Amino acid sequence: MSEFDPSLPYDSDQMEKGLHLMESIIGGRWNPMILFMLEKGAQSYSALKNGIPYVSDTELKRKLDMLHKHGLIEKQGPADDGRKNEYRLTGFGRKIVHTLHHIMDISCQSCPPLEN
Repeated sequence: MSEFDPSLPYDSDQMEKGLHLMESIIGGRWNPMILFMLEKGAQSYSALKNGIPYVSDTELKRKLDMLHKHGLIEKQGPADDGRKNEYRLTGFGRKIVHTLHHIMDISCQSCPPLEN
């Protein structure tokens, strides 16, 4: 995979697809929380469920499937019992979490503090 070089001509279709993927990952509700939890190491489904307040089973399964499909996380465990699966970040997932940290830094530096 090559690095983005803004001085080179770019394929607008490829750029649009890439930006859409990043938007759906970063902007998707619960996705950053899931990724930050997995940054600490492999987690079971129940640990993720317990660590994310208010997320339903259906929504958590949907988010995990999407993150897995796009290669940010991997799932390991017996095929016959999904309750024993563990989820962990892939190399791509670690890069996205690194990017999320930069976004959070910029946000903290740029946004005024919230008032109570």
